[in-house]
Amino acid sequence: MNKVMNPFRAHFFLYIIFFLGACSDSALPRDRVLRVAVPGQPANLDPNKSTDAISGMMLMQIHEGLTLHSHELKVLPGLAKSWTFNETYTEITYHLRDNLKWSNGQPLTAHDFEYGWKRLLNPKTAAEYAYFLFDIQGAEDYNAGKTEAQSVGIKAVDDKTLRVKLRRPAPYFPHISTFMVTYPIPKEVVEKAGDNWTEPENIIVSGPFVPVEHLHEYRMALKPNPYWALGKQGVDRLEIYMTAEKTTALNLYVSGHIDLVFDMLPMAIPSYRGDENYFNGTKLEVRYVGVQLDDPAMKDNRVRRALAMSLKREEFPAVLKGGEIPSEVWLPKGMFGYAPGTGIPYNPEEAKKLLTEAGFPDGKGFPKITLLFRAGDDWQLIAQNVQQQWKKNLGIEIEIQVREQKVFFREISSDDPPPMHLARWIADFPDPENFMGLFKSNSGNNSLAFASPAYDKLVDDAVLTDDPKIRFKAYEDAQKILVVDEIAMIPIYTGAQNILRRPDLENLRFNSMGDARLGKVKWSTKTTGDK
Repeated sequence: MNKVMNPFRAHFFLYIIFFLGACSDSALPRDRVLRVAVPGQPANLDPNKSTDAISGMMLMQIHEGLTLHSHELKVLPGLAKSWTFNETYTEITYHLRDNLKWSNGQPLTAHDFEYGWKRLLNPKTAAEYAYFLFDIQGAEDYNAGKTEAQSVGIKAVDDKTLRVKLRRPAPYFPHISTFMVTYPIPKEVVEKAGDNWTEPENIIVSGPFVPVEHLHEYRMALKPNPYWALGKQGVDRLEIYMTAEKTTALNLYVSGHIDLVFDMLPMAIPSYRGDENYFNGTKLEVRYVGVQLDDPAMKDNRVRRALAMSLKREEFPAVLKGGEIPSEVWLPKGMFGYAPGTGIPYNPEEAKKLLTEAGFPDGKGFPKITLLFRAGDDWQLIAQNVQQQWKKNLGIEIEIQVREQKVFFREISSDDPPPMHLARWIADFPDPENFMGLFKSNSGNNSLAFASPAYDKLVDDAVLTDDPKIRFKAYEDAQKILVVDEIAMIPIYTGAQNILRRPDLENLRFNSMGDARLGKVKWSTKTTGDK
């Protein structure tokens, strides 16, 4: 491959040397190893406690759920061979495959799902995603500490049957059971090892690969799980490298030491268009500025409106170069409920007037505030652009600060969060309930001090109707509350997938949620030469 790249800073080559030394650990033939770069480190590899996309991508390689998504976002059997609803969609029964086993050979049963789901809901777990199961009878009350676990409508009828009673019709529930927080959890291992149960020396898994080495902030190495229920793995070793600096990942790919790179370096995208190594696809993802409504600098609605109105969304795709779509609304293009034109449009002159009315003419006297963002080339570009636009259009100075991913999530959910932060939401399942539910009052992932009974009711009512027109109107009205009336967050664009992968990798497919299941990916036998 001959690509003319811009010169990179010298310190990145120190990373390259470090990586190359580690890449020589495996004595396996090159076509039995798959090496992958992800844009940062996982926040948590406990399925019940994970919240971020990088953790989700890695967990997908080591655990398996009852159901899974195809590249077309159809729900397929996972560890459940089938499932049935009652007539009112208020009860679902999962029927597990025969002879399921954990990676240590011990039986994997419906009881492992009951334990894992109730552990997710247990208030002592403090899981941000506990609300994901609030459609289950008694789940919300148990999570709030009002009742005991036995009151929750989750029951392992026997080793192969899991019955779930729902508090409202939820025909989309098979999508829910694809998600990482619903993976089975090995009770004995958790109770023995505690928080260290996810370390390689303790962990047992249900998915295609078993971690054998985890060098935190650097690399995870995995081997095939001999008891994986869904087939035979395509390689004998999977290595996942955590590279927040996309320049590093690109250099490793160009030098032939990485085979698959998620989230390309923006400056490199134009030179790869049309290349067989490059994949560009849609993504059910929205990036936004999250606003702390109870922060003194953000309490005035006129200030929030001025901030939203002074961002020209078209600038972000121009900077990132990856096919992103400017957006002023919460639901992404490609999802039911997408309603372009209902957000706050770009109008810098009106924004200046609003800021003047709020007491800050030409930005004078505006308090010094911080916009927090996580490490990564794309996040840095976005933060700098937001900073520049607000300086140009409003005359205000904001400070931008970067944090390593784990620290970022800890700070935005702390008791003293920054006034604003850059964030994203990637679909956990392809239904607007997943996006809209994020900002409900009972959502553990709602870190913006936004609580609106009217919003909650609209989102809840939307699920209860089969009429698409009524449902669309409910989501449209709820979005207006979120991004126009209250302005708890400022959407800026719908994301895209920009991936580098070796063209001789087979069975590698991506869906619009960004999922990549690597268990059956293998090297083509039709090609020769150094991979």
